[in-house]
Amino acid sequence: MILRRLYLYLVSAAALGLLAAGLSLLGATVLLFVFNDPTADASRAQLAIFTAMTVVAAPVWAVHFWFARRFAMRDPFERASALRRLYLYFACLVTALAATQTLAYAFAMVLQPVLDNQPGSWLTAAQLGWATFVLVAIFAFHFRTAARDRAAVQEEGASATLRRWYMYVALLSGLLMMLTNTALLLQQSWTQLVGGTSTTAFPKGGGGGFVSALAFAAGPAIAGAVLWGFHARAIAVGHLSDDRHSTLRALAGFIAVANAMVYALFGASQILYYGLARLLGVSDPGGAGTNVLAAVGAPGSLLLVWGVAWFLINRRLARDAGTQEADRQAGVRRLYTNLAALVSLAVWAIGAGGLLGTLAKQLEAPIIGVQATDWKDPISLWITLLVVGAAIWAAYWRPAPWAADRQSLSRKLYVWAALLGSILAVLGGGVGMLNSVLQQVFSAHPRLNDAGNLGVGHYLAVIVVAAGVGFYHWRVLRADAASRPPKVGVAPAPATAVAIVATSSAANAPAPAKEALGAHARSYTLIVTDATDDDVHQALAELPPHAGYKLTPTEQTVDGR
Repeated sequence: MILRRLYLYLVSAAALGLLAAGLSLLGATVLLFVFNDPTADASRAQLAIFTAMTVVAAPVWAVHFWFARRFAMRDPFERASALRRLYLYFACLVTALAATQTLAYAFAMVLQPVLDNQPGSWLTAAQLGWATFVLVAIFAFHFRTAARDRAAVQEEGASATLRRWYMYVALLSGLLMMLTNTALLLQQSWTQLVGGTSTTAFPKGGGGGFVSALAFAAGPAIAGAVLWGFHARAIAVGHLSDDRHSTLRALAGFIAVANAMVYALFGASQILYYGLARLLGVSDPGGAGTNVLAAVGAPGSLLLVWGVAWFLINRRLARDAGTQEADRQAGVRRLYTNLAALVSLAVWAIGAGGLLGTLAKQLEAPIIGVQATDWKDPISLWITLLVVGAAIWAAYWRPAPWAADRQSLSRKLYVWAALLGSILAVLGGGVGMLNSVLQQVFSAHPRLNDAGNLGVGHYLAVIVVAAGVGFYHWRVLRADAASRPPKVGVAPAPATAVAIVATSSAANAPAPAKEALGAHARSYTLIVTDATDDDVHQALAELPPHAGYKLTPTEQTVDGR
């Protein structure tokens, strides 16, 4: 049975790919004759090849998929099989992504005369439009077939996972494509508006120089919006309740928000850097040119587009987690949070080290009698890294989160990575500082007023910042270790009943217990069997920080058994 399915769907997939390529290329070649293109006569050989591909592939795919459908209609298990869903969703994913690309460049060709004042190629637009039509038709057929299968035999387990892989990969691809090209479109529009030169250009048709990328940014932005919007709507209408607590939905969301955070922060940091540098009198900060309005076009568009996306995606993730966060979802959230904290820690530590190092050089230079290098541009860059990195680190880092977050693997990886990085930075700074000193000690003519001696202050700043970061995270490591629930000194028995009393006000509790617990406390008695003390502690780690419990192991069995 499995081998039959494997054979039918493998042949169907191979024949479908050949059919899609043959139909697309055959239509594109026929359009050469329709538009009276000069290369039409030279394309007759290709016309024969593409016709052969289509004529051979179409019946092979039709026959094998007909047999697969016939078996599926007879047997519900066949219709709900993972191999059938794998074929259907793989066909949907590939055709959706390919159609998005052809649609993007078809729109670009159509919009080029409007946005770029350049003659577009209507032949190319028609060829891309035909390919898009073929791919969309194949996509629609398989998408509808999968929907009918779901309605007939439901979808769960591996089949539902395959559907999520397809939908969230397509959703994420469309979202990133839309946002990236929207930011590029805004950048190019702003650059043209203020009279600057474009930083991104595409070649003209015929090799005649370069043109602005407005059309080639608008086309992919529209196509990405179509891909993202279709799948977002499909999920919202038919799958939201099933997917709200899925790991793949959370993973796609955190990948999107991570991209949004990186691009938005990069844009914000560039704007802050340009502003600080100009305030300090730097005419050409970072080689961005003297036209400040044109220079802020790229970072401003990144901040606007990706910043809005960051806010909206964060809201969606909060709504998903607010209903009830599954364990894997919580794991993905913790990984994202601690990774963002680690990256931002590295950014602000580099900024702090660079800032202190630059100031140390300025103080050291007159003491040893050398001329200090320019400080305005480096100071602007280091302050930018320090401010942006510290702001993000403060937003994501929690010294004492809830117990489950505090004892999670991703937090431990963050703390140990911060400790490792700080120790390595101290070692590197120590080696560099000692090397600067020994260079003069071992020199045949040692000089105090050597510009190489300025490295001492730079490396000293690195050591100071790294040591501070390491000391702080060493204290965090000790605090996290101390917050772990204590282990009871009684040997655990696998089949032993464990009574847990987490107290909080009971009307029937003795007076001393009431006084100890408080007026608004509640008490619960829970009997746990076949678990060790460590298992119980781990299960109760999700309690809020203000809650407490008392673990009392007993050798009594439940119900006298």
